[in-house]
Amino acid sequence: MMTPEHQGHGQCELVPTTRGDDEDSGEITANGDGDEAPDQRLVRSGSMSSDQVRINNMSALDSSAVGGLLHSMPEPNSMTNLVISTVLGNILEWYDFGIFASFSTELSKAFFTGGRLEEILKVYGVFAVAFFARPLGGFLLGLIGDRYARTLSLQISVISMAASALFISILPTNSYGKYAIGPSATILLVLARIIQGLSTGGEMVGSMLYMVENVPQNWKCLVSAIPLSSAVTGTALGYFVSTVITATMSEEARTLWGWRLAFAIGVPAGGVGFMFRKYLSESHSFSNASKLFSERHGNQHPFFYGLRMFTLPLCVLSVISILICGFYSGTVWYTEAWLEVFYTELIGDKGLSEFLGRTINTCVLFFGLAGGILLGAAAIDSIPRVPLHVYIVCSAVLMAVTNPLLLWLISRGTDCVACVVLGQICGVVLFIPTVSSLALWLSSQFPPTLQYTSIALSYNVAQALFGGTMPYISTALSTKGLLAPAFYLSGLAVVGAIATIMSRLNAIQGMRKRLHDNM
Repeated sequence: MMTPEHQGHGQCELVPTTRGDDEDSGEITANGDGDEAPDQRLVRSGSMSSDQVRINNMSALDSSAVGGLLHSMPEPNSMTNLVISTVLGNILEWYDFGIFASFSTELSKAFFTGGRLEEILKVYGVFAVAFFARPLGGFLLGLIGDRYARTLSLQISVISMAASALFISILPTNSYGKYAIGPSATILLVLARIIQGLSTGGEMVGSMLYMVENVPQNWKCLVSAIPLSSAVTGTALGYFVSTVITATMSEEARTLWGWRLAFAIGVPAGGVGFMFRKYLSESHSFSNASKLFSERHGNQHPFFYGLRMFTLPLCVLSVISILICGFYSGTVWYTEAWLEVFYTELIGDKGLSEFLGRTINTCVLFFGLAGGILLGAAAIDSIPRVPLHVYIVCSAVLMAVTNPLLLWLISRGTDCVACVVLGQICGVVLFIPTVSSLALWLSSQFPPTLQYTSIALSYNVAQALFGGTMPYISTALSTKGLLAPAFYLSGLAVVGAIATIMSRLNAIQGMRKRLHDNM
C-alpha cells in the first residue's frame, strides 16, 4: 500500500502488498479498471483525512470549475519561471556559504590572528554563526509563508541574501592590508553572517515546498530535489570561482581582495531571482489548504494553533525530522566544505595543493553530487512502489559502515591522488539516495498549513547543530586521530537511520494522522 510519504508518486497504479508497508490488498475502485487512486488508498489506510482529499481534488480542477468556492484562484505558474526563481535563490544561498568555506585560508588571515590551526578554527566558528541564526530566520519566514504567502517569504529571503553578500564584499579587514580597522572588522563580519543566516533560514524549505506544490504528481521527487541540487551547484560554483581566483592571483592578492570579488560576483543572482519571484503566484493546493484552515479555525496562525492543540505530535515529528536532517546536514558540509581542507591542509606533507584540491572538490560536487541528486530523484519517481524511507535508511547504513574506510583512502593524499578522488566520489554515490528523497519525505510529514514553519525549524536546527559545526568539529577531531571525523559522521548516519525507522512506528504514524486530520 502507498504510504503517506509517497503521496503523489503515481496517478493510478496498483501497489502490490509485497512491496508496501501495510498488509491490505488492492481493491477494485470506482474507476473500474482495477486500480485504486493514491488518495483513496491513503484515506483507507488512515494516513489522509477526507479533508485532505478534498484539498487535492480541488487542486486538480480547472479554476473556472471552482470559481464559486474560491475567491481568487491563482493562475498556474510557468514551469520555466518556477525553476529559474528556485534555482537562482538556492544557488546564491549556498554560493555564499561555499565561498566562505573555500576562502577559509584567506579569510582567516584577513580577520583573525594566531597560529595557522587556530585561525582556521576561528574562521570555522564564524562560518557556524550563520547556521545558528538560521533557525530564527526559518521560523520567522516560515510564519509568513504558512500564514500569508510562500512567495512573500521567498522574495524577502533572496533580496536579503544578496544584500548581506554585498556587505561582506566591502568589509575592511582586521589587520591585513591598508583597509585594516582592527577587531571591529571581525565583529562586522560576524554580524553580516548573522544577517546572512537569518535571510537564508527560509530559502531552501520555501523553495522546496513551492516546487512540490506546483508540479505534476509523477514528477514530485525529481522537482522537489531541484532546490537541493541547485544548493550543491551553488556550493560548487563557489569552489569553482575560488579555483579560478586561486589560479590567477597571488596569495597576497587573494587575501587582500580576491575573496571580496568572489562574494560580489554572487550579488546579481539575488536581483535576478527577486525579479522572477515577483511574478510567482501561490499554488492551488496551499491556497485551498489555507482557506479550509480558516473556515475551520478562524483567524488563528496554523503553527501556534497546532503547537497549542497538538503539542506532542508536532514536537515528536519535528524531533525525528531534526535527527534525519542532522545526518543530511552533517554529511553535506563534511563532503562539500571540510574534505577539501582535510586533504590540502590537515594531512601534513601529503597534502594536495590548494588549486588541485579545489579543482577535485568542484568537479565532484558539480558532476557527482548535483547531477547525481537529479538522476537519483528521477529513478525514485520511476519506482513509486519503494517507500521513500527505504532509500534514506539504506543510504545511512552504508555510509555508517564505509565512512572510516573512505576517509582513510582520502588521507593518502599525494601518495595516491586517485584514492582521494575515489574516496570522495564513493561517499557522494552512497549519499545520493538520501538527498534525492529527503525533500519529498519531509513535505509528507506535516500538513500543508504547518509545512513551512515546521520543516524550516527542523531543517535549520539540524543545520545549526550538525551542519554549520561540522567543519569545526571535524578539524578539532582530526587532531586527536586522523580518522576520528569519519567515526563522528558515521554516528550521525546511525542516528539518522534509527530516526527514519522510528517514523514508521504505528504510534508515530497515528500522530501524523491526527495532525493531517485536524489542520
